[in-house]
Amino acid sequence: MSGNFIVSNVSGAEWLEKIAQFRFEVWKANNMIDLALFPEQKCLEEIDHEAIQIVIESNGQLVAASRYISYPDLYSTHHGDYYKQASVVLEGRVGIPEHTVVRPDMVRKGLHNLIVDEVFRLAKEVGATYTVSECTPAAARLLRKRGRKSLGMAPLDPRFPGIEFEWMVSDVTELNRK
Repeated sequence: MSGNFIVSNVSGAEWLEKIAQFRFEVWKANNMIDLALFPEQKCLEEIDHEAIQIVIESNGQLVAASRYISYPDLYSTHHGDYYKQASVVLEGRVGIPEHTVVRPDMVRKGLHNLIVDEVFRLAKEVGATYTVSECTPAAARLLRKRGRKSLGMAPLDPRFPGIEFEWMVSDVTELNRK
């Protein structure tokens, strides 16, 4: 599988199930999760039913995925309480991309950048002022290289022991001027 990547937005129960299992497989392969907290060997959350699911396929195989959802403001997001407690303030519509996963054998092939580009396109389409991502250290480094800023560290998630997630923000209005 080389550079033959197809980025698309998908929906439906079959895709949600496939993505939920794919997340688990990628996280397990990367030793990121407490397996006991995923007894069904998948990660399907309520928010997945409302979110736009972004997938990348190569030769008919799922190689990367993420979800994106937009909100009128930061505090109305499904993690709004976290942001309030951390005294994070952002004015305007906010997009939240989450659970970005890339199949381990496909890392360093530009797939994360393809997802970031699609997230930015979606954010512009809905008039978001910012996007906020809860990132692993590696993903935060990639976003810093693209000029994104840190909002600080996210609360620990017991599903991901030993991983310190960082909130990264993209100012969509500023990126529009570039």
